[in-house]
Amino acid sequence: MPTPNPRDRLIDIAVLVLILLGAALCATANSRLHDISRLSYRNPGPSSISQLAAADRARYLAYGGVGLILVGCVVAGIGAVRLSRRDV
Repeated sequence: MPTPNPRDRLIDIAVLVLILLGAALCATANSRLHDISRLSYRNPGPSSISQLAAADRARYLAYGGVGLILVGCVVAGIGAVRLSRRDV
């Protein structure tokens, strides 16, 4: 098995950062959706944005997080295949 060079290690670090950022975005979106679900007619929340628009923004934020996680996984897979095919 070939040993990883500094470039491979940087790719691994970038993948880790992408996956962690995606997870953080998903957690933020989950928190926002939880806050929106606690609103009611007595506590309608801010008047500047409707609950539906806020929920849509949180959903798009969650989609962005999942997208970052998928990009990180694809880059990790490509890096692993590239490393395994490299000559010793």
